[in-house]
Amino acid sequence: IYNGDNESSKKQLMAFKKEFGTLDCTIVFSTPLYKVWVGNFKTRIEAERNLIEIKKKFPKSFLVKPNK
Repeated sequence: IYNGDNESSKKQLMAFKKEFGTLDCTIVFSTPLYKVWVGNFKTRIEAERNLIEIKKKFPKSFLVKPNK
């Protein structure tokens, strides 16, 4: 839902937890940015459904497929 500096990432994480307390979220550091990642979805369809709701509050959100 966000990438940027450490402090701003923490603020975005807290704002997300307030709005969507049931979804997992975490901050991931990838030089040089901090990224706020949301969810641990089993299928892409599940992720896309959640993305529609998340984009209402966090319009710059997008899907990523993490390396395993």
